[in-house]
Amino acid sequence: MTENPAMPDLSFRLSHRRSGWAKGVGLIILAMAVVNTRNALALDDPATPPKAAVASDLESRIDAARTFGPYGVERIRERDGLRNGPKYAGATIYYPVIKAVNRDQDPSVQGGKEDAVDGEIAGDKVKTPELTGLSSVVLIPGFMGPERSMSRWGPYLASHGIVVMTIGTNNLGVNPDARGEALVDGLVTIRAENEREGSPLLGRLDPESVAVGGWSMGGGGAQVAATLDPSIKAVLALCPWKPRPYLSHDVPVFFLGGERDGPAPVKKHALKHYDALPDRTPKLLYEVRGGGHSLPLNPKYAAGDVGRFSLAWLKVYLDDDDSWRPILEARPDNASRFLIELPEAEEAEATEDDRESDKVKKAA
Repeated sequence: MTENPAMPDLSFRLSHRRSGWAKGVGLIILAMAVVNTRNALALDDPATPPKAAVASDLESRIDAARTFGPYGVERIRERDGLRNGPKYAGATIYYPVIKAVNRDQDPSVQGGKEDAVDGEIAGDKVKTPELTGLSSVVLIPGFMGPERSMSRWGPYLASHGIVVMTIGTNNLGVNPDARGEALVDGLVTIRAENEREGSPLLGRLDPESVAVGGWSMGGGGAQVAATLDPSIKAVLALCPWKPRPYLSHDVPVFFLGGERDGPAPVKKHALKHYDALPDRTPKLLYEVRGGGHSLPLNPKYAAGDVGRFSLAWLKVYLDDDDSWRPILEARPDNASRFLIELPEAEEAEATEDDRESDKVKKAA
């Protein structure tokens, strides 16, 4: 069985826990260790393989959402001038760029500047325009997880046009509430990049289009962040862990769960979080058949549907792009549980029906 390089060694922490809360967390550590050693499904691809491609626009869009997008990806680190926030430890920003075209590889630009449709020649490459008005999401790991455990999300989401910042925690064992505060502090940093001289993102971000997300305790923390900062537009709660989920807010939440998640069973965490939210809050719970607690470590898991739903959620609620809504509503074959409540969609349909009714009345 293959080891998961993103998962930390947790066993040595057990002997140092004394309080009641810490003992409970110790059980989580033990459960995560069992997941890593016994549940290979969680570490490989814990879902049925994708079906044969069908000739439909929706299926083509779903397939495209499961893979990397059209943009190149570059990074900003703290050594590049990125703010070091006091409530988190370590950060990396992944941002999208339009891929430069090499004149030697693309005959269409051999003739010079006039042939580079939306760009200009710079040396041997076509210098393309910069993307602007970019939305952003800050991601945080789970208990004992380092920042790098979320690193696979950066290139994937950025390649689809979303700026991603991954952060670590000042203490690897901090609870979901502290992780929520860390995420809010991360939003301060990413918004500052829009104003920082020397930043490649200077003037390119939409500071009002921000989201948060996290894995395990980070998924619980992302929901806490939504209660702390009402400007947040979307939440990704990936195999979230948070007992007593008394959280009430209007921020749309996507819940990812694993059917075989030992540390954060869906019935005890994600499902309770889902049910606790007000009816007016858009929410989706996607539980992957055979998936375990490590499911959020890579967007390619579950035949790419882990990434597909997370991306589509951000496109709809962060970028306000309703064309992605059908991708959210299409239940995958690998779902053992699929709950979805999108109040805005229902209201929009009702409004359209009312308009049609008004037209009939006027015609009469």
